[in-house]
Amino acid sequence: MMKNGYWTGIAVGAFVVGILFGYLVWGARAGRLAGVEQELAAAQAQMGEMKKKMTDTEANLGKVTNEKLTMEKEISDMKEAAEKAAKTKRR
Repeated sequence: MMKNGYWTGIAVGAFVVGILFGYLVWGARAGRLAGVEQELAAAQAQMGEMKKKMTDTEANLGKVTNEKLTMEKEISDMKEAAEKAAKTKRR
């Protein structure tokens, strides 16, 4: 009977030591979890803002590209008109 109680005491002691060791190893990490979650939320919010800015920038780039093409066409048309006018004056 004494041996059975001895091993039970060792098992309970090992369990307690395991719990304490686990707390020492992972308890500190668990304590930092709230801070990490806040940093993650802030990073996700910032990423959402950056995605919106990138989408807006892409839309503006599309508008600028279209305006550039339109202006290049207008310049080409004006050059042609100026060349025609110059030829007409020479005659």
